[in-house]
Parts: sequence; structure tokens; C-alpha cells
Amino acid sequence: MVFCPNCGAENADSAKFCKSCGHTLAANSPIKDNYVNTGIDPSVRVNDNSNLSNPGNASNNSKSDNKNLIIICLTIVICALLIAGAMVMFSNNNANDNDSDSLSDSASLNSDSSADNVTDIETSTQATQESYPQIYSGSFSTGSSASDKTHCTIYVGSEHAGEKVKISVLYLNDGYALNQGKVVTKTVSSDGYVKVASANAFEYYPDEAHISLYDSNGDILDTKTVYLYENSGKQIF
Repeated sequence: MVFCPNCGAENADSAKFCKSCGHTLAANSPIKDNYVNTGIDPSVRVNDNSNLSNPGNASNNSKSDNKNLIIICLTIVICALLIAGAMVMFSNNNANDNDSDSLSDSASLNSDSSADNVTDIETSTQATQESYPQIYSGSFSTGSSASDKTHCTIYVGSEHAGEKVKISVLYLNDGYALNQGKVVTKTVSSDGYVKVASANAFEYYPDEAHISLYDSNGDILDTKTVYLYENSGKQIF
């Protein structure tokens, strides 16, 4: 018998071509020479896969290696993403903390500034109020009858002693005016009072008085309405 030098298939001694692969066979090729030329033991069958390398196993091994490589790459990518996410979160937390501190400092600064502004305004208002005469208190008095003049005394502050002011006092009874409430010029006394008497006597006792205080230029400084009892004597407000 003759073994094919190409594939090792067993052929009859008289065969000129391999029945398996069609390779041309040398006539009367000895079995030994066949083994030397092909390196295939004649006792090994071409279809016997038990002693030959299995291409399928190599393919499976290659696929397994590729699969492991893919798993390793995915693991590395996932770890990188987790680390990056953690760094971003940490960075954002730090930024939020800084913003919160800045906002707190800004709010505190604004609060302090607002408080200072309010204090300045109050101080300025108080200073302005104290810079001009005001109607702080006073009294009204009449004689024993309504035919006597009515006298009005107003305290505007002793710091304004000697200053010129203008004053108007309008008297009413039951909603009707008893006089014209003319504006007269007065000088603040040394003790801070301004005194003014009605131009005429009234037919009725006044039950209401409207006081208007002006500076020397005629600009109004303060006003006050006082309700009175309809009788003679002194009434303090």
C-alpha cells in the first residue's frame, strides 16, 4: 500500500492519484520512504483525530483569550469612570462649600451694611428733627367767659431760643371756624416757648384747635390738632 505524501491517506499500491486529495502518487513508493517524506506514521490514520492537533480547540482558545481581554478592558474603563465621577463630585462639593461661605460672608456684610445704613438714617433724621423747632407740648387758656381772648402757649425747644418762627392757630367749635387762623411772626423765648393770643374774643368756647408752625421763610415745620373742653381755664396738651 502507498500513503499519500500530501495528506497521508492510505492508497493501493497501484494507485497513481490519492483517493483523498488527488495528489499524484509515486509508483511503488515504499512505506518507509513515505514516512520519511511526509513525516506521517503509516499507522496513523488521516481521519484519526486523537493524535493530531485539533484546529477547533485552537480556535476556542483564541476566542477565550479575546473574551478575557475584552473583560479586562471593560473593567479598566469602568474603574476609570468611577474614579472620574468621584473626583467630579468631590470638586462640586468643594465648590458648593466655597459658594456657601462666600454667600454667608456676603449676607453678613450686607446685613452689617444695612444695619449701619439704618443707624445712619435714624441719626440723620434725629439730627434733622432736632435742627428745627417742633410742637412738643403746650397749653390753652381762656378767661371766665367766651368773650375773653384765647391764649396759646407752645414749647418748641429751648435750643431754638431767639429764633424767629411763624405760627397759625385756627379755633373751631362744633366744626365751625371761630377765627381766620392768620399766620403771625413770633420769637422763641429763652425757655423755648412761643406764645400767641387770638386776635379777637369768641362767641363760643373752642372745642378744637389746629396749630401750624413755620420757619421764618414760611416753610411748614410741624402741625398738631388739639381737642379742648368747652369751658374756661387752662388745658394742657
